[in-house]
Amino acid sequence: MKNDKPLISVLIAVHNSGRHLSEALKSIKTQSYKNLEILAIDDFSSDNSYEILRKFAKKDKRFKVKRNVKRYGIGITLNRLINRAKGDFIAFMDADDISMPDRLKKQLLFLKSNPQVAAVGTQCYFIGRNDKRLGKSKFPVENQNIYQSPLHGISMQFETLMINKTMLPKDVLKFHTKKNPFIYSDVFLKVLPYGRFANLSGFLHYHRNHPNEYFKDLRRNPASFVKLWIKSMALYNYNAPQKTFRSFFAPIIKTAS
Repeated sequence: MKNDKPLISVLIAVHNSGRHLSEALKSIKTQSYKNLEILAIDDFSSDNSYEILRKFAKKDKRFKVKRNVKRYGIGITLNRLINRAKGDFIAFMDADDISMPDRLKKQLLFLKSNPQVAAVGTQCYFIGRNDKRLGKSKFPVENQNIYQSPLHGISMQFETLMINKTMLPKDVLKFHTKKNPFIYSDVFLKVLPYGRFANLSGFLHYHRNHPNEYFKDLRRNPASFVKLWIKSMALYNYNAPQKTFRSFFAPIIKTAS
């Protein structure tokens, strides 16, 4: 019998996020879709992050929280979360972001209605530490437009992603454990061969970051970025038209000036 209400595993890596963590957790706890397991690992925070996680776990059995015995970093922490996930669908969430109440419900409905799609993101508003709105995304909705710029921060916001895990071979969702500003992009490229990608047109998420931060990472780490770009073209035998190539790099050149 087909499961009409499959389990969604929401993964949250936490490190010194106490200032905004409660708001983030509340936005997941109050999602209109209820069949969730909310997995959070505190990466040896020095603030009250783990105490906040434990407080939520005591009140809601869907929360399952752990604490690393030392600081491992985002890659190892995310891999530990993925290994614990039991759901057929995996949703990512930043520890200081805010999701709209219907985010997970709408993403799940989209994936179930579009079995060729492996992952779906949403549009998002960018907010600062003081909740001031800094801008909003203009991510492409169609797979082909995402495919032409297959890097996190340009075509999708990884923290809004929901992935249909049943479409992927085991261990595809595995993050690099070395420090890398493009850790999310690398996983994005690993998933891409197994299904189409999409972004919902609705704004269902608040991401606490300036929209230009990704391009700052590109300028600070040009070698890492070029390696990713070459990998994306080699992996998918994708010969980007000159016009697409120029449009891809235009924001980077603009923010660098």
